[in-house]
Amino acid sequence: AYHGSVMGSVAVALAGGWERCVDPEWLAGWVPRAFDLGDGTTEVVVMGEGPSLLMLPPLPGYKEAWVGVAWRLARRFRVITYDQRARFAGAPSWEILLADRERVADALAPGPAAVVGHSLGGALAQRWALARPERIAGLVLSSSFARVGSTRGHWRTRYLEQSLVLASQRWLPEGLAVPLARRLAARGRWVYDAHCDARILAFVRHAIRRVPVAVARRSVRLAFAHDTRAELPRLVCPTLLVVGERETPWARAATDELARLIPRAQARTSPGVAHLHPLSGAAWLAEIVGEWLTGVPRVAPGARDRDGFPPPC
Repeated sequence: AYHGSVMGSVAVALAGGWERCVDPEWLAGWVPRAFDLGDGTTEVVVMGEGPSLLMLPPLPGYKEAWVGVAWRLARRFRVITYDQRARFAGAPSWEILLADRERVADALAPGPAAVVGHSLGGALAQRWALARPERIAGLVLSSSFARVGSTRGHWRTRYLEQSLVLASQRWLPEGLAVPLARRLAARGRWVYDAHCDARILAFVRHAIRRVPVAVARRSVRLAFAHDTRAELPRLVCPTLLVVGERETPWARAATDELARLIPRAQARTSPGVAHLHPLSGAAWLAEIVGEWLTGVPRVAPGARDRDGFPPPC
């Protein structure tokens, strides 16, 4: 499966140079390889030994969103992550992303595996768990959502502030963008928090400056098309919900909604951090996820208790 395609890459790809923005320790074992999706390639990273753990990235789909967490979890698990598709033969669809997800899982994690998804990656993880419950050993939804909820009373923060921050970090010269990002982080604005150090801010700015606008727009449209509220009550795999303490009210409300909808879901709050917590709270997230997944019982696929659920963790 690790070979190229005459069609070339169909996935997003974070432009080189981001490696200089992160702690060198985070790069231990981070070796991307081409993976054939059938009509083109993506890049995958496979690292560590142990039970399989697939990590699905957020919008716009860069696997590097997990670089702060992956090397830590690779001490306990065989971590697998990959870039999400950016090119579609027709209209972008969740079904195509699920087909990619299945192809990666069949090749690299053929048995039941733990799945972690952040934000939009969590939406894809939900869909995979609903479609293929026998493949899910444990599900972690980080800052995810059953639907893009209402921002009533917060439209200025979501649409005006978000647009201004993105524009400033994409277009302003470094000499202006850097101090502005530091001030935004100190005040906990947008997705930043006070734990976002200079390296994390540089990494995020690198990604913002290089993501194709069309790719971001397609990802946003997919997010707005996602609605699993009717299906989630039949989700039977062990599920952990994680959200940052400093996230926006609608992000915390989205996690609360998931907790109401998913039977037996457990929840944890990452202290002092916002939506970028896989970077700004990477050590906490890796420890909590690792401990929780270690406690999830290894049961035969399809095993259920008398109420139709897997044995409790």
